[in-house]
Amino acid sequence: MTPRVLIPVDESDTAQQTLESIIGNKDLMPRELFLLHVVDIHLAQRLVPDIQKSMINDAARKSGTRILEKLAKPFQDAGFEPKLLLELGTPGEAIVKVVEEQNIELVIIGRHPGGGGLHDVMFGSVTNQVIRAIKCPVLLF
Repeated sequence: MTPRVLIPVDESDTAQQTLESIIGNKDLMPRELFLLHVVDIHLAQRLVPDIQKSMINDAARKSGTRILEKLAKPFQDAGFEPKLLLELGTPGEAIVKVVEEQNIELVIIGRHPGGGGLHDVMFGSVTNQVIRAIKCPVLLF
């Protein structure tokens, strides 16, 4: 049985480097991977009237889907079978939710430069939030 692997993705340089590393090591990875993109809409939700929230959510879903499809293409070209997951919400919380709902056994996640140390203690990071909240192994890039 192959492990269920989740890769949270965005359009950052860190995510791109992580994706390239995974594809470069494709012989070590299962063909089926879960790619997750989280559109953080909380700030927008606080700033717009209730009547416009569904419009914001629809636009966020369309944008997120385009991003996921773009990021999935190199995986498909390399012979992977990515399953695309889109969530609206806070990235750390959404990743933890998907890990639990999809019975994920390994999370491969990039760590954005510029954080670490005191910054992460004061403000946290998505990666730190995920590591503390899930029970499966995490591979950091």
